[in-house]
Amino acid sequence: GSAAVGGTQGTIMARFGRRTAQHGKGASAAMTALTRKSPRKQPTYRRRAIRRWKFHRSPRGGFVEWNRDYRRTLLLVSSARSGSTWLSDILEESLRCRMIFEPLRRDKVPQARGVPYGRYSDPSEPDPELDAVLRRILSGRVRDRWSDKLNRYRLTRRRLVKEVRATNLLPRIVQSFPDMPIVYLLRHPIPTAWSATKLHWLPYLKEFFRQTEFMVGPMAPMQGVIDDTMADKDLFQRHVLRWCLENYIPVNRLAPGSVHVVFYEDIVQDPDRELDRLRDYLASFPKRLWTMPPERPAAVDLPSRANYRETPLLAVEERLGSWRHEVPEERIRFALDLVKRFGLDRIYGADVRPNVSVDDVLVGP
Repeated sequence: GSAAVGGTQGTIMARFGRRTAQHGKGASAAMTALTRKSPRKQPTYRRRAIRRWKFHRSPRGGFVEWNRDYRRTLLLVSSARSGSTWLSDILEESLRCRMIFEPLRRDKVPQARGVPYGRYSDPSEPDPELDAVLRRILSGRVRDRWSDKLNRYRLTRRRLVKEVRATNLLPRIVQSFPDMPIVYLLRHPIPTAWSATKLHWLPYLKEFFRQTEFMVGPMAPMQGVIDDTMADKDLFQRHVLRWCLENYIPVNRLAPGSVHVVFYEDIVQDPDRELDRLRDYLASFPKRLWTMPPERPAAVDLPSRANYRETPLLAVEERLGSWRHEVPEERIRFALDLVKRFGLDRIYGADVRPNVSVDDVLVGP
């Protein structure tokens, strides 16, 4: 890590060395002067050089990992817009670990190019190519601007991997990577889908449908439901469908206790209690790796770093129930009906809070 930083910085400094020598300034002073200029007035190569210099001087690019054991990884998995970035901010601050942000985004991370959104793989079938990608990610052997963009620590012995595209891979990950802590975060599908709709995000449903193993396997009984939903082009309805496609597998295929289940609503309602539950869960792993300090992280009371719409931190009831007066009643009825047809209404229904406890979410063998 330090050698790469030094080499990159040296190349950039050499490029501007003549100007620096003429004015008798140090390299850092030269770069500071360059960064003060308006980026629009600088040549493209100079802007790129400045960005590279800044990146490699920050913890996002200039960090060192001391260990490649996948058991030193805490995996946080959820659907998009479920509060996973907020929870990862809390965990990163508490554990002081490297943050790997959504490494399965294949348009950003080269190692994940062959992994579609919502990838499913039967854990009983061999898939060496997928296993190699997962092992590379979970052992921390992925470094790029996208996945390291939220990292804040330079020297780390453990890592937090936060991912919103891996829910259907959880049965395989649990089987292939034992003794690794995994947190599975759930949030009510209506506010989740509504948030993605307001951001005009794509639901990437075609990437689910192109997976033959997924569609003729666990999704075969739901084909009629899927066809009915796809007949309507409403973006909100399609995001609700995506939520169902992402959570049907882990809920029905994971055994109780195989991962640590967390409700977003519970964290909002009582963060201290949920942090205590996380401490107890992580305490079941080697203490030298996953001991959480008793102090309440400041990130609990701050907006998520994925607060793209820059909404203020609302009171508890508003955070949990604002969708009740934002989402049209007709859309709410459709969403609840779709969730029911997937059999997930035992978890979430018309109430803003879950219908079951975290211990009753997983019903797999």
